[in-house]
Amino acid sequence: MKNWKRFISVLLSSALLCGIAPGAIAQEAVSGWKVGFARRQIALPENSAEPIYIAGYNSAWEIAGVLDLCEARAVWLDAGEGGVLLIGVDCIALDSGTVDEIRAAIGEIPGCLAVNVYATHTHAGPDTLGLWGPTGVNGKNSDYMKNLVAAAAEAGREAAANLREGRLFFGHAVTQDMYRDSRYPYVFDPNLYQLRFEANDGSAGTRVYIYGAHAESLRGDNKLVSRDFPGRLCDGMTALTGDNTMFCPGPIGGLIMTKAFVDDTGKQAEENLAITSDKLIEYAKSITPDTERELMPNLQFSRSVFTVPLDNPAFALYKLLGILNNKAVKADGATGHGVETELSVLLLDDLAVTLIPGEIFPELVLGGETGWMNYGAVNPRPLNQIAKENGIDQMVVIGLCNDELGYIVPPSDFLLNPDAPYIERITDGIGEDHYEETNSVGPACAQCIADALEAALKNLK
Repeated sequence: MKNWKRFISVLLSSALLCGIAPGAIAQEAVSGWKVGFARRQIALPENSAEPIYIAGYNSAWEIAGVLDLCEARAVWLDAGEGGVLLIGVDCIALDSGTVDEIRAAIGEIPGCLAVNVYATHTHAGPDTLGLWGPTGVNGKNSDYMKNLVAAAAEAGREAAANLREGRLFFGHAVTQDMYRDSRYPYVFDPNLYQLRFEANDGSAGTRVYIYGAHAESLRGDNKLVSRDFPGRLCDGMTALTGDNTMFCPGPIGGLIMTKAFVDDTGKQAEENLAITSDKLIEYAKSITPDTERELMPNLQFSRSVFTVPLDNPAFALYKLLGILNNKAVKADGATGHGVETELSVLLLDDLAVTLIPGEIFPELVLGGETGWMNYGAVNPRPLNQIAKENGIDQMVVIGLCNDELGYIVPPSDFLLNPDAPYIERITDGIGEDHYEETNSVGPACAQCIADALEAALKNLK
């Protein structure tokens, strides 16, 4: 998320929640994995009375054209006694209000244990949060949002009805010289992960890719709608393999993005997109059957509902104005409110897939070095450590899932501008820009996420 607040207000009246209430569902394998896939384009509305703003960088920039339309892609994962839907939408982010609209539009599906919706985080899609319109004005186009909800719901229902039986495999490739980490410490997950379903009947399989980088290879001067590299990666691998494909963002806070391979302005930005995508396709091709391991058909799902204290007055104001649509509750945050949200764990055999409602700094997942500009603040245990303490040897993270809390920042490096906290960013004593704090709910979020993960994992037993 970039550059969407120039508002000065200290309004404390409405927002979002934090008490943990997990629920888990387990199933025994009956035969093999059952997987379904579907996709829908999200049409740009014709003759809409409202402008369509592009999200990610600048306020009130209307789209000027289309490189490729955004899509909703859905996969149903089932070990034989009910399935979990995972729906990916090409957009900057979705708040829980929109996720709930998609769930309601899908309706009841027999055997559906859970519906989870995430954003690929493309910075070249229409505004789906409302934060990139003119100052104080909802930037979402209501007609586009209706098309988005309908496309996601249609893809979800079709994926649930289009099942094939087969085997599921997990592999990864270590990418090199791909990342730009814009904030100390320079911690990121270099792996491109792949879940691959192979259908017994020889029909098209399904591949799910997870990679921890902002989808913004078109950079900040772009006004063309595009799925960015997630779309190009998926299209390229479908063309090469015949398999269905979808992309998920990993831990991208901090701020993790792909590097610029050429000058990133104008037409050369499109060249940068092509180079970035081609490099990722080569890494995806290197994940071959001899480098994968098979996941046995056992599935568990656990969900924690919790509340994060809301300290950011700008977030509270946008909620009050009806722009943000997260769940608001009374809580102990500095605004008197909190955000009620959710974290889930999908256990596929012994692989945990953790669904996180925001953009988490990789060091909060992987461990290692953290920043220290907020001396004395205590960081939670790394999520990977929490997973291992609960019997999980391997975990991958999908971010921006089921909600958007903004950046999830280590408390030890959470630094605010003392004159305009959460409104104006600040540069610390070693020259690091603390932009991410202005787009976060507050420093308590990291511990709330860690506590929710631990609760969800304990409920898997």
